[in-house]
Amino acid sequence: MSEARPRDQFIEKIGCFLIAIPTGAFIVTATAQALNIPPVGIFIGAALVAAIAGGFGTSSHTAPTSPVGSGAPSGHPPAPRRTAYEQMREIVDRYESGDINAERRDAMIRTLRR
Repeated sequence: MSEARPRDQFIEKIGCFLIAIPTGAFIVTATAQALNIPPVGIFIGAALVAAIAGGFGTSSHTAPTSPVGSGAPSGHPPAPRRTAYEQMREIVDRYESGDINAERRDAMIRTLRR
């Protein structure tokens, strides 16, 4: 009887919306009442602020240029980051092949987990 019940998938995936929708509706209506405007005005105002903050998609999203001689390779995409699993697998492989001892392996794993 000490077994834990499996997590309810519905609550795990949908539960946040069950809280967010009524909370958002309350915030919108309370703000609209405080400002004495219809709730649609809140949505229109939020859309305007988002459009202005986004810069309407103009030149605010240009790619940065690298200075000449910066040492960064140009034309090559950055190397993909290795996952924690891949890094752990490499440490275990090095230990099993005899490249590192158990103390070094443990130290590397502790560093990886931080």
